[in-house]
Amino acid sequence: MKELVKKYLDNGISRRKLMRGLASAGMTVAAAKTFVESFTPTPAQAAVPNAVRSVTGNGGMLYMQQLKAAGVEYVFFNPSTGDAPFYDAAVDIPEIQLIKGVHEGAVVAMADGYARLSGKMGVAHIANVGLPNGMTQLVNSWKDHIPVLLTVAAFGTDFAGRDGGQDYDHQESMVAPITKWLWLAENAAGIPDVLRRAMKFATTTPAGPVFLSIPDDLLRATVTAEIYDGSLFNVPMRIRPDAKDVDAIAKMLIEAKNPLLSAGDEITTAQAQPELLELAHLLGLPVTIGWGSALANWSKPFPTRDPLFIGSYLRQMGFPGEVDVHFVVGDSMSERTYKTGSTISMRSDPTALARAWPIDLPIVSHIKLGLADIIAAVKAQATPARLKSIADARAARVADYTSGVAKMRDIMAKERDSASSITMERLGSELEKGLERDTIYVSECDSGRNMDPFMTFGGNDGKTYISTGPNILGWAQGAAFGAKLAQPDRPVVSVTGDGGAMFSGPQPLWSQARYSAPVTNLVINNRAYNNERNRIWSLIGGQQSRVGLDMTCYNGSPDVDFAKAAAGYGVEGELVTDPAKVQEALSRAKRANVEGRPYLLDIHVDREGVGAAAEWHPPYSIADKRTRKV
Repeated sequence: MKELVKKYLDNGISRRKLMRGLASAGMTVAAAKTFVESFTPTPAQAAVPNAVRSVTGNGGMLYMQQLKAAGVEYVFFNPSTGDAPFYDAAVDIPEIQLIKGVHEGAVVAMADGYARLSGKMGVAHIANVGLPNGMTQLVNSWKDHIPVLLTVAAFGTDFAGRDGGQDYDHQESMVAPITKWLWLAENAAGIPDVLRRAMKFATTTPAGPVFLSIPDDLLRATVTAEIYDGSLFNVPMRIRPDAKDVDAIAKMLIEAKNPLLSAGDEITTAQAQPELLELAHLLGLPVTIGWGSALANWSKPFPTRDPLFIGSYLRQMGFPGEVDVHFVVGDSMSERTYKTGSTISMRSDPTALARAWPIDLPIVSHIKLGLADIIAAVKAQATPARLKSIADARAARVADYTSGVAKMRDIMAKERDSASSITMERLGSELEKGLERDTIYVSECDSGRNMDPFMTFGGNDGKTYISTGPNILGWAQGAAFGAKLAQPDRPVVSVTGDGGAMFSGPQPLWSQARYSAPVTNLVINNRAYNNERNRIWSLIGGQQSRVGLDMTCYNGSPDVDFAKAAAGYGVEGELVTDPAKVQEALSRAKRANVEGRPYLLDIHVDREGVGAAAEWHPPYSIADKRTRKV
């Protein structure tokens, strides 16, 4: 679809051909018309008082003025020489706060975390030559449909392509696989318009990251251009499903013998959790979140302690058994139905819907509106007495299963508990006791997902869970900073493994200290890529598993002291090794947060699974290879 729209914007195809192409991609005529009409301001929109104004200045000033007109409050950046016109302009625009990071990946992660928790677009400026560093974190934004604008000041038009010291060819095209759209500005007067278009694409459902490259000589050139108010490119995309499809879905859910509802991240993005909860309880539907290990989901849109929640969608599910109607809402991975029966899938993204697996009834809709329509149809098709009878019977069966799971979880926690070391189950229970109910829990820790069942997320009494689908490491500490910026009154906790903490530098801690961001940073430290080793040895097998030698995943020797590393970046921290001392450490972190300071806990946990006790790694000493005598 990206190439189709690009051809239209470049006047390569007509509006009629674009409409045909969008229809072929699965859009309804009404949705395609709304989509196409959003590209440029209409005369009616332009008639809004002060919506369009003429401004004279250099390209950098026009860029910042367009951000201001769109309501942007923060720009996350890592400076480079060519970017100077941006920051010169910022001197006279107090409405935009500059937030500095000391690594391009950290900058993008901060913008990403801010976008996830604010519902607004995150804006990141990074050095031209540092683009590959930022791209690592842009993968998270791309896979999770997070609106991020990434801008670089490219080499000037007089120098680009001449193999300068920091210049390289095909810079723009290298980000194509992980961006929703990309542009290279061609003239200074067009900077506000191309920026407007970039922001429109980033924020229009399905949202996603966009990339804008502006040659630095255009940023310095003085021109006159039009600045557009943000209202002129705010496209709600509030598409309702077809009424016949809604009635069909309602009927299938009412009459199903053994239904299942799978919930995805589009529910979180659309703020449709209340409608999801109402539909589930209206019909007594068992609910799953995610697929397999849940690595494909970044949020938990359904309360994890609700009696209808049965965990992740799995290839082999003991409960609910043979599903006859599987309703997938806002999720791609759960479209993969292993049981017999019918699959309904409702998505806001027509290109992702039924992309990997065939769907019996695919629906393109704004998730919140679609769920509301289905709820209304269910209530219209059955009397309150009948609905109560259906819901009570189903809910009783689900509650019997979930209560058994809860008992097993408690037994597991007790069996795994240790007085001398910290297990993941014990740590999850300690965090459940020690963290406030309104905590924003920002996690990239693969092993840390083993703690999730022992904690409460979602609903009125649960913490807000934020992660990433692709689980690209080095994200959490920067994203937690962005989350705190978006929600300054709520507690924010960053959770990363020792591997992830080393990925990120820990450069994000520098920004936390500079801007007094009271974030609690947890490093779940097992001195290994623990889950990676478990997968390599258990799922794949091979020679490492057969001989019991870990060639790749042990992170000790040397053991990293993350509390000391944090101190070097201006963040207080401490080591935690005793399970009985976790609450005391959390209390000290809370006190620092209340006083306006970030804090870090380096929590040593057990290595678990196959080969967990091994600390061997391939020995090698460069010092021993020296031949010159000193």
